[in-house]
Amino acid sequence: MNLKYKYFIVILLLAITSSCKKKQVRVITNSPTSVMSTNAISGGEVLDDGGQNILAYGVCWGTSSGPVLGTDNFTVDGSGVNAFTSKITKLKHKTTYYVRAYVKYSGGITYGNEYAFYTPPMISSTVPIVFSYAVSNVDTTNHILKLNAEIIHKGGSDVIEKGFVWNNKGGPSVSDFKIISNSQSDIFSAEFNFDMSTQYYLKAYAINSFGVSYGDEIKVKIEKVKPKVVTQEIIEIDSNYAICTSNVTYSGGTDIIERGICWAAFSNPTVSDFKSSDGSGLGVFTSTMTGLLPNTLYYCRSYATNSEGTTYGKEISFRTMVGKLFIGMQYKGGIIFYIEPMKGGGLLVSNDDVSSGSSWGCASNITSATSKGVGSGQSNTDAILSQCGNVGAAGICANYKFGKYDDWYLPSYDELGLIYKNLKVTDKEKFSIGYYWSSTQKDASTALRYGFLGGNYGEADKASSQLVRAVRKF
Repeated sequence: MNLKYKYFIVILLLAITSSCKKKQVRVITNSPTSVMSTNAISGGEVLDDGGQNILAYGVCWGTSSGPVLGTDNFTVDGSGVNAFTSKITKLKHKTTYYVRAYVKYSGGITYGNEYAFYTPPMISSTVPIVFSYAVSNVDTTNHILKLNAEIIHKGGSDVIEKGFVWNNKGGPSVSDFKIISNSQSDIFSAEFNFDMSTQYYLKAYAINSFGVSYGDEIKVKIEKVKPKVVTQEIIEIDSNYAICTSNVTYSGGTDIIERGICWAAFSNPTVSDFKSSDGSGLGVFTSTMTGLLPNTLYYCRSYATNSEGTTYGKEISFRTMVGKLFIGMQYKGGIIFYIEPMKGGGLLVSNDDVSSGSSWGCASNITSATSKGVGSGQSNTDAILSQCGNVGAAGICANYKFGKYDDWYLPSYDELGLIYKNLKVTDKEKFSIGYYWSSTQKDASTALRYGFLGGNYGEADKASSQLVRAVRKF
């Protein structure tokens, strides 16, 4: 192979390798020029289309680094492969901005290098320059909003008066209504009392010896709307009534005329169905649904009414208790294990162990905690707590809470016996295998316990660890 041929092969391979490299879209950003208080000039140049169809190019800008097309401000200055100039507008004075060029093509978007620039303050040699900011802290309950402004430059002399002007027709001036600010700062604000559904036109103003100047006009109209109400939770259910809590969180700009709960045996009840009326105003309230049928599924939701209408909270469904109480029934936070003859009340035990192992209390003689009888667990517990403090099994029961129910105590020895006989033996409730503490003391160092493996009597040192369940009356 001669030398010329070898050179030809090398050049050919280099050409093939070069043509296989994937070309990329390239764009550069021009450094911002003519930076003014509200505008600037930038642009860029598309250096290489990378074999793509260039759909658009321009610049994008924002107050955070890495501005992107579609999210921040941007221009569209043409298409193809060209150099271009971009006008950046609607800037705020005394603000740092970030700008970079972009190229959009069918395969995506490519960005150029980024520049940062700072807009200068607005300067005047005569009247002041004042800037009106957006209103804030709109209080529709008390009909107050906050006006905000800033003196950018005092002009040719000191500012002798500043504040806000307003009217209801547009173009307010100092010959209309005024709110004079006594603030010594260039940044100032004022509270403005408004009427709902009324159009207002407002401007900040400042006066020096050369005259008066105004900020941009702001249009404000706070409309009346319907209130907002939240259905919170059902806190009690019985066979013929239920209690629910709710919260009116927003008045809608006018007084709450009525609030309450509405219910029915079908979904989406309204105030045309059954309802309670529970006062007026904002805040949390409690409603009682009465006249319910036993063992029936109901739907309820809170409501609130103002002059604009009625709104409803979320819907909650619940089922009422069966009409007749029975042993083993889930009721008011626990399981019924005893019903008092002729009285209708009784005792229930917690659904679960409140402790898998606890000492009884203190090693001390508590003479008023020696009763075994049914109904004596509460007085035993009170005596233990009074002498020992809120510790041990009695303290655990006293601290136990299920839903809204917090009046639990450590059962007496005979109450534990009824729990075993009426729930454990009949398999209406599952219990741990072992001994449960009673609130019945034997002596200063020993208390009675009840075995749930075979229903056997027991006693143990007060410092030993036993199972605990809580009991309450209903």
